[in-house]
Amino acid sequence: MLSPGKKYRIIRPTTGIHLADGVGRVVSVPTGGVITVLSGPNENGKLHDKGLVYTLWEERTVALFAVDVEERGIEVKQPDSDHDSDKSATA
Repeated sequence: MLSPGKKYRIIRPTTGIHLADGVGRVVSVPTGGVITVLSGPNENGKLHDKGLVYTLWEERTVALFAVDVEERGIEVKQPDSDHDSDKSATA
């Protein structure tokens, strides 16, 4: 399930819309691009704006179809900070 904060590596180029200066511009997130989900389904599990999910890619907010992210992206697992910070030196 797409949730805010999750990261995905794109495995096939994906087309989206970047809104800049009030104008929507078509952009292509290339293979290998990493996106971060900014908005996901609401509390009822419904996506806003006709199935769009808002993502961050290269410091730009890009609207992508959720189905494209699910089919063309692989979740990037983020390290668990609780376990990583528990690295104590032994004497």
